[in-house]
Amino acid sequence: MKNNHHAQEDWYHRFLRWAGGEEPEGAEGPEDPERAEFQEYLEYIEAHGYMEFGAYRLMRFRQRREKGLEDPRGSLHGPPAPEPEPVHPPRHHRPGKLRYQILLYRVLSAVIVITLAAIFLVVTMNLPLFGRADSPAVNEVSQRYLEQGLEETGAVNAVTGMILDYRAFDTFGESAVLFAAAMSTLLLLHSPKSRMRTFRGPDEVLSQLGRRILPVILLFGIYVVVNGHLSPGGGFSGGAILGAGLILASLVLGEERMARMLPASRTSKITVTCLLAYGLMKGYSFYTGANHVGWEVPKGISGTIFSGGFILPLNLCVGIIVACTMYTFYSLFLEGEG
Repeated sequence: MKNNHHAQEDWYHRFLRWAGGEEPEGAEGPEDPERAEFQEYLEYIEAHGYMEFGAYRLMRFRQRREKGLEDPRGSLHGPPAPEPEPVHPPRHHRPGKLRYQILLYRVLSAVIVITLAAIFLVVTMNLPLFGRADSPAVNEVSQRYLEQGLEETGAVNAVTGMILDYRAFDTFGESAVLFAAAMSTLLLLHSPKSRMRTFRGPDEVLSQLGRRILPVILLFGIYVVVNGHLSPGGGFSGGAILGAGLILASLVLGEERMARMLPASRTSKITVTCLLAYGLMKGYSFYTGANHVGWEVPKGISGTIFSGGFILPLNLCVGIIVACTMYTFYSLFLEGEG
């Protein structure tokens, strides 16, 4: 029992010597952070009363962190780990060489722009004047369009006869491009979860005014499309008017109502149907004309509505495609705003 008491005293005295800064052998040891912290703890409990050593260490850590003396990621049991030095990627170009490359890029860009501008100016200055006999545009092709267009196409409007008869294949490609653009936008922007906002104009007066002029716009668009082979107009211009009318109808009647009447799926089906009808009609004309089969569509009496062969239904197809494309773009971008 006595030996145990001496062993405890020896342990206790050794602890006191360590806390006082001495080694167990009696000599003063080097600076020890843990010993200094323990001495501060003893001074604190002597001045403020007893506190658990763990609670004291946590309190001191928070105080040092608030003063910016402690890394928030540091440990309570030791000093924070040193920050790793940033690794800079190796430089492939010297700063002087980089400045030289930037200067060379700017000089070459300016030279290219000036050269292209000079070429365009020289070419423009050497273009033939409009209406001159030696102009490349004045040739046998345009002469045939103007002199024999009425007889060969049945269309009084030479422009409509050219784009829907002589160059109907190009017009078909343009309509296909419009359809592809509308379908691409539909695939990218349309979402089944999207909801269209309701808008009836800024006030009731403008809304009622829009309702009054809406039938006039639609009727005028139909007139331009139907009479495209008799007077200035056609599928493209009339389709643009009809598309504007559909957008106005969406504004004054409400997008939700128009979405039920003319959803994106319905406009897509209508556009595909018109494209297929256009391809079938002109495919028939190309086949019979190229092979001299003789089953040509009657041209009718020039100057009447039902004249020009397939030009009238082709105008209708183009007008519907243009109108549906415009309205599809409007409705899809409107969904993107909602």
